[in-house]
Amino acid sequence: MTAIHGKKGIVDFTGLQLATEVTSFTIDTRCEIAECTVMNSLTVTSATHWKNYLPGFKDWSATVETILPSAGIGIDAVGTEAALGLDTTDGYDWAGTAICTGLSITNSADDVGRVSLSFEGVSAITASA
Repeated sequence: MTAIHGKKGIVDFTGLQLATEVTSFTIDTRCEIAECTVMNSLTVTSATHWKNYLPGFKDWSATVETILPSAGIGIDAVGTEAALGLDTTDGYDWAGTAICTGLSITNSADDVGRVSLSFEGVSAITASA
């Protein structure tokens, strides 16, 4: 099995300088489903009375964790729509257009300052290897 180590990563979003401060990123994809089960009069067995579903709309979101750079972070990016690239630099890349929906800054006395950014996809996300 081929695996990649999580130590390499780059995140690009217009208006944010994140390339060197990223500590992790997460991508969550989802598909809505609609239940289309109908009643029947068959005797209940292991082969009957299963629910049925149809796939619906798909969407995705991403979360990026970074170290707070000394120059600060572009809070103006919140609410903007731009191309978002999430790359492992080992040849696995994800890209799509997204809106930056949130920015959370944590500054603790016993750690470096950290930033958590939330993104919501507005078009299909693509993956390439």
